[in-house]
Amino acid sequence: KLAQYPEPAPQITDFLESVRTREKFALNEINGHRSCTLVNMGLAALRLNRSLKYDSQNELFINDDAANRLIHQPMRGPWSI
Repeated sequence: KLAQYPEPAPQITDFLESVRTREKFALNEINGHRSCTLVNMGLAALRLNRSLKYDSQNELFINDDAANRLIHQPMRGPWSI
């Protein structure tokens, strides 16, 4: 069945090759952040056992302090940003 679908465009998946060619690595920081955000949103909904509404511009759950505490936990010392 897969033969009926076209091959996807090639992506750089080798980190060293992306450094040599100065092209963005397929698993870059933006893709990583978005992937983690999606997983964290699902975990928050699972832990709270309810549906949540998310504002992607502000990266916060809408009117939900309990859910926001789950995705914005305090950092452990001595680290800081």
